[in-house]
Amino acid sequence: MEIHEIWKKMAQQRDCMFVDHDGPRLRARPMAPVVQQAERAIWFVTDRRGAKDDEIAREPHVCLTFVDHSDRFHLSVSGRAEVVRDTAKLKEIWTSYMEAFFPGGPDDPNAILVKVEPDQAEYWDGDGDIVSAFKLAAGILGERTPNLGDNQKVQL
Repeated sequence: MEIHEIWKKMAQQRDCMFVDHDGPRLRARPMAPVVQQAERAIWFVTDRRGAKDDEIAREPHVCLTFVDHSDRFHLSVSGRAEVVRDTAKLKEIWTSYMEAFFPGGPDDPNAILVKVEPDQAEYWDGDGDIVSAFKLAAGILGERTPNLGDNQKVQL
């Protein structure tokens, strides 16, 4: 799969799991990505009163996981995150969805940005549900180990 296809798949997803470090533990939470390939960045709007900005300041390495169940596509993206306070950028990427969390709009003092600059991705691109079910059944019956699709690591 080409790198631009990976960026396109990320941009098509409404949400992903954002995994960061909460002290010695890993912590995952669902978040809505704004993917901008031209900037090589994935943006998130978050609440400054939450823990993410402190966690990122202590350990900027994060992982984002994307899943598209319609075509059995899974993607893990690793990179570095930083908290950004940029009202112009916030206004640029603002959506009505964000309004539910920040009624003050992009000028809400609690709305801040997290920018992730990805450096590596790993994807699993599988067959449709019916084909996968047959391959799994064959594996269970001992006919052969199922090949459920392509898997590759790529540098972003």
